[in-house]
Amino acid sequence: MTITHRGNSSLPIASTTASHSNSSGSTSAEMDEPDAINNRNKLQSDDAVSLAPSTTESIIVEDAHFAALRGDLETDAQDFEPESWSLAVDPLYSKQNKDAVKRQDVIYELIQTEIHHVRTLKIMLRVYLREMRETLQIDEPKLERIFPSVENLLEIHQQFLARLKERRRESLQPGSDHNYCIQRIADVLSTEFSGDLGERMKDSYGEFCSHHSEAVSYYKELLQNNKKFQNLIRKISNLSIVRRLGIPECILLVTQRITKYPVLVERILHNTEAGTEEHEELTRALGLIKDTITQVDAQVNEYEKMMRLKDVASKMEPKSCGKFKDNRVFRREDIVQGRRRLLHEGVVNWRAASGRLKDIFALLLTDVLLLFQEKDHKYVFASVDNKPPVISLQKLIVREVAHEDKGMFLICASSKEPEMYEIHTSSKEERNTWMTVIRQAVENCPDVQEGLFSDQEEARIQKLRELQERLSQKDSQIVNSLTEKLQIFGEITEMMTGFEETSQGSCSRLLLRGDGSDLQQGEQLLKGAITDVENLQNLLLSGVKEPSQPPEDNQGSTVLPRRADTFGGYDSSPTILNKSKGLAFARAAGSINCLDGVPE
Repeated sequence: MTITHRGNSSLPIASTTASHSNSSGSTSAEMDEPDAINNRNKLQSDDAVSLAPSTTESIIVEDAHFAALRGDLETDAQDFEPESWSLAVDPLYSKQNKDAVKRQDVIYELIQTEIHHVRTLKIMLRVYLREMRETLQIDEPKLERIFPSVENLLEIHQQFLARLKERRRESLQPGSDHNYCIQRIADVLSTEFSGDLGERMKDSYGEFCSHHSEAVSYYKELLQNNKKFQNLIRKISNLSIVRRLGIPECILLVTQRITKYPVLVERILHNTEAGTEEHEELTRALGLIKDTITQVDAQVNEYEKMMRLKDVASKMEPKSCGKFKDNRVFRREDIVQGRRRLLHEGVVNWRAASGRLKDIFALLLTDVLLLFQEKDHKYVFASVDNKPPVISLQKLIVREVAHEDKGMFLICASSKEPEMYEIHTSSKEERNTWMTVIRQAVENCPDVQEGLFSDQEEARIQKLRELQERLSQKDSQIVNSLTEKLQIFGEITEMMTGFEETSQGSCSRLLLRGDGSDLQQGEQLLKGAITDVENLQNLLLSGVKEPSQPPEDNQGSTVLPRRADTFGGYDSSPTILNKSKGLAFARAAGSINCLDGVPE
């Protein structure tokens, strides 16, 4: 995203600002930070309104705090009320320095717009934030959501303005308090955008611009749902000191301010004699300013990608997971875990073995490529030809599909059995983009997966592994105990029926395996198996102890036959009992073997 300046250059910055560029904030931006001389008349009249007492707009009486703030703003604007340097100095002095007029006018505009910027920050902090904190008692985290890093920005720009004004005072003609000609300004600019000051500028603007959209959205949410907040904003807007600067307009102005410096410095450079030390230093300062903007834009981009990953994770089912080729599991929470970053995303087509193309949402992260399908507005891991939807970037090979301008092969060679995916895009250019970013990601992919995690996360992962190992040990104990219990039941059955089995036959029954594909049914199957074995024990005991009773024919009364007769007299037919016992043992053993699927 780029913001176009009123001039011949445009620089990338904070993509979130564009959505508000057509709002009333744009009018305020032009009003507060003019770049052209033809806007200065409007600027001067508006500033006069903002700093002069008002009898029509001001409904609430300004207290001592606002009176002090008004005085502070008037002090900041002192000596810079005229619309240009040419009008700020004596006409005779201006004529004597005719060649320097254009350069001095631009330097004057730089200082004047810096005054306006400081005023915007002070209104945000000393009017809006103060009233929200003291009147509505909004807690600090919520205030930080609307005004991120504003205090740091105010401190930075107050110091910058003080250095600019100091340079003006140093340039005053002897015996005059308003005639001056600034010969050197490049050193002040270089100092501001390099070293510790430059890093602080990058961090503060990176933080502010990254949260621009969130700040405006949260402000609108409060304005819509909180009547006390509505009333407070209405009262503040009637303060003449605030004028037409609402919170969204202030946020937009602060976001755009950093993009104004290159335009102004380029104009100063254009009006500076080439080959001089000042010209060289201005060129260096311009490079520092552009580098600052580039890094701020990179921070904004990284933050937006991080928020995008969280958005994708929020659209997945809580228990959703996919598998690597080596059966490692990739869960929803792994998307935003550790140092993983979003590198690229988009909709592609995955060609199945049948030749059919399936729409796939591909997400390229620092170490993996994830393939999703959209189902009921939710993302689920794709399932095509039973191939794993999670592709490790370790040893991933990218090749073009022969005679296919829009196709590429992804060959996963990190496992013993390589897997190949045929992916198609909507255009050749998009295919080339995907191939480039994937190859770059493969080059930069961490050698070890653990390299993606911080020390704290490493400790957490290690603890989870230890707990998993303990669970595995407990599972083994349960399997051994149940196996021993089945053996005991087998011996009881043999003793009660007189049927002797070889040890090999018993072992074969105990080794029967059930279908353990659905681990969630393991508990239910296990309980059912135990119940069957206990029922079998009860049947055996009742068959031995129950005396034989002939049926009675009294008045049609119904008496249930004894259990032995129900089975056709198992005492005399041990074969039937053997089948029942084998079935129970098979079900029990199958249930127990479901435990083999417990993660180790």
